[in-house]
Amino acid sequence: MMNLDSEIDVSLFFKWWWQQLNFLVPQKFLDALAREKSLLVVEINKATASVNFVSQQQETFLGEFEFNELAKEELQNLIASNKQYSEAKIVLRVPAQLSVTQDVFLPAAAEGDLRQVMTYELDRYTPFREEQVYFDVIKIGPANNKALIRLLLVLVQKESLESMYKHCQSLGLQPSYADSAAQIVNPDQADSKYNLLPKEQCQKANKKPLFIMLGSIVLVLILLVTLMVLPINSATDQLEELKQRARKVEKIALKIEDSKKSIDYLFQATQTLIDKKQANPSMVDLMNTVTEVFGDDTWISNWRYFKNTLQLTGQSGSASNLIASLEKTKLFRNTKFISPVTKDRRSGLERFKISTEVIIEHNADAE
Repeated sequence: MMNLDSEIDVSLFFKWWWQQLNFLVPQKFLDALAREKSLLVVEINKATASVNFVSQQQETFLGEFEFNELAKEELQNLIASNKQYSEAKIVLRVPAQLSVTQDVFLPAAAEGDLRQVMTYELDRYTPFREEQVYFDVIKIGPANNKALIRLLLVLVQKESLESMYKHCQSLGLQPSYADSAAQIVNPDQADSKYNLLPKEQCQKANKKPLFIMLGSIVLVLILLVTLMVLPINSATDQLEELKQRARKVEKIALKIEDSKKSIDYLFQATQTLIDKKQANPSMVDLMNTVTEVFGDDTWISNWRYFKNTLQLTGQSGSASNLIASLEKTKLFRNTKFISPVTKDRRSGLERFKISTEVIIEHNADAE
């Protein structure tokens, strides 16, 4: 019997399909895709920088370069002399001994904003705080119990990466991204990509030639389709007269239809406004109720209401009592924690994130 719970890697099929049909694609387009995956890998040592050219077909060692103007000129001349080198992306690779990789398990509900959640949880999994490191995460997949997701956290101390970045710039190189030798990014695998550099320090790729080529292909396809579906005008005078009469009748019918659509639109818009007003509770009432329920030792830092669900983020002296307090009111139900309760080392309070369903009471007149 087939196991319907097993995971099927559909990407393998599309990879095979592309290999079988890529002979139909123009060679210039394939060359442009290959250039997107070519890399100049820069590894910074104590006194020199090691530069390698890596592509799908080869890996070439370009040399060791000191951090001075003479070495900069030598490297730039070497890159300019080869089109493959000049069009390759520059990658700053952090040595494995200067980076940290750590398996992390987070609630599945945090998948929507993994980086922000990881920023708050960084000091739980590592001895560092957010302001001390650059980091990024790779989603590995769901954990065994399906309620958690497994991530790979990769980080490096800011001082180390900023020093390597300056050395890289001193040689006239502007990295597109930075990875770790302990977890190398594979350009062929989208789910392996991450970046330790802040976005403002990354080189923006010049994709103008690729866009021009894609635009040309799309334009040719549009012209071909237009020529295939263009009707042939072979109507007689009698048929043309019938068409003119039909157009006059059609204009009158369209005016009537437009008037009807306008009336229907106004009615639906009015009804939608009425429904929204009746469906949404007063935010002032919600805030007053939550303020009355929570004690003086509880602080709310984030308030979010969406589709009858209220999410509260904050700190409390006793977070475990908050759910029972909310459930005692007639306004909330199905109250639960949507992330683990943690201890804030600075304030000594418990950090919490609660989700509760808001009960909407409809007026008898509205029904």
